[in-house]
Amino acid sequence: MMKIRITKDRIDSLFMIDLSKFYLIDKRALSIVFFHIGMTVAFLGSLNPWFMWPIGTLSSLPACLFLIISMELAKSDSGSYYNRTNILLPILAYIILSYYQIFIRSGNIYGYAANLFRIIIFYALFKVMEKEVKAFCDLLSKIMGGFLIISMFFFFLYLLGLPLPSRNADFNNLYSFSNYYLFLIDDRSLFTIIPRFHSVFLEPGHMGTMTVMLLFTQMGKWKKWYNIALIVATLMSFSLAAYGLFVGIVFLSLWIRGKQVIKKAILAVGLFAAVTIGSFFYNNGDNMLYNLILVRLEINDGEMAGNNRVSESFQADYEDFIKSSDIMTGRDRNTEGFGNSGYRVFIYDYGLIGTFLFIIFYLVSFYNPQNLKAMTAVFIIGGLNFIIRGYPLWFANFIPLYCVARCFTPKSSVSESHQLEKDI
Repeated sequence: MMKIRITKDRIDSLFMIDLSKFYLIDKRALSIVFFHIGMTVAFLGSLNPWFMWPIGTLSSLPACLFLIISMELAKSDSGSYYNRTNILLPILAYIILSYYQIFIRSGNIYGYAANLFRIIIFYALFKVMEKEVKAFCDLLSKIMGGFLIISMFFFFLYLLGLPLPSRNADFNNLYSFSNYYLFLIDDRSLFTIIPRFHSVFLEPGHMGTMTVMLLFTQMGKWKKWYNIALIVATLMSFSLAAYGLFVGIVFLSLWIRGKQVIKKAILAVGLFAAVTIGSFFYNNGDNMLYNLILVRLEINDGEMAGNNRVSESFQADYEDFIKSSDIMTGRDRNTEGFGNSGYRVFIYDYGLIGTFLFIIFYLVSFYNPQNLKAMTAVFIIGGLNFIIRGYPLWFANFIPLYCVARCFTPKSSVSESHQLEKDI
């Protein structure tokens, strides 16, 4: 048997701690962490989850601070990943668009100053290497998927009648909720048997659009647990806008990767038809799918029932607006107009000039000649989202679109394409 000789020196070496290692910080890793935190704050801030209501529109400030720290730390790294150089056009286009919006709406000095924070956020997004944007969207998908699993679990407990702690919550005198902390219940749906799920966000449409946009960045990986959670949350939102965008990204992801779109389309149409017919007969049509989605697809007097993105009063004002000279620069709204969203609201606020500047900003931001399919798909989804919901400058809308347009190259598409059919 081999004997091990234990000496005093050997014992001392076992318990000796090199304290200098605690002072050695990987600045590159720390810089990436601050980048992820800053972009996450910006992303969530545009969606107004209840826990960010106290800071409101000031969410850009902490996001900006994290990103400034990230960029400062990266300066000491010889291989800094803030090394993109072709960012002049997109950042200049955003500066012109954003300050035009403030000027045309007679913003005060605080509005001009606060916009600097958003400019820095866009600057960091454009300046960082594209692979870091993809890594951020991957991480955010995991974070949101994990959180939504917990949120949906407690939502199901609520549906089962289990008593959960809650408090009343109000947002800008427009929304009123019962806040169960991990999810919100709109007071307008308190007496609904099964209310729509929107987690901690203001509206089902906000959450549904967010989950779809993240899924757009996850093409080829939809069997991952966190992406399954995003898909389930999308379905539970019962948001017609989210459903439409989801169908769009399914087929566009197939097209980007050169898959057999026609065959998939036939299967999808067949499945949709079966579900539709079933909803008409299940419980004599008294079910959530029919009441919340299909009834809104009915055509009445040449108009789709679900085409109600604006109120009747706003629609009447909009029809007068498009016949006036205000159409070039927009018109002040007397009120925010609860329930009004979509392209008409954006055009009303900023006119044709603002809309033209927004289109230019999207063009120079998403232009990617290395993968024209991905770029085209982004313009289609971005255009649909603008028409249905508006908010083209929300970080929750822009960052995923930017990721798909800039980060999905033909090389990465080929390396992952073999997973697509089984993942979808």
